[in-house]
Amino acid sequence: MGGKRNRSVGHRWERDCARAYRECGHPHVVTTRSESKARDDTGIDLMNKDEFKNGLLRDAPQCKCTLKNPDYHKLITELPEELGMPVVLHRKTEKQGKIFRVVGEYAIIRVEDFFKLISNGKLD
Repeated sequence: MGGKRNRSVGHRWERDCARAYRECGHPHVVTTRSESKARDDTGIDLMNKDEFKNGLLRDAPQCKCTLKNPDYHKLITELPEELGMPVVLHRKTEKQGKIFRVVGEYAIIRVEDFFKLISNGKLD
């Protein structure tokens, strides 16, 4: 039962992240699970629908919903940079009795990408 729950929670977090992208002005963002098995297999969880028409998403996000902190370095370095800025969107949870509660949500990027974003608002 735990595996099924974990999978469902992970998929929900991906959908929540896609919705947040759309609300921030990226109207074509969808989960790779729903759009492209090949892209999903790269580890990227979000992309623009119909990339030939709408272009690549600037970021290469991987969504993680976990009790423990994932290995950010491993995740970031395994994401394909040619498909966008590697970013881990992490929803941290805690188990309180039988209930899992969200205790924080984070975007993890490389420091060099962070300084590019704050210096000119875009990646080169």
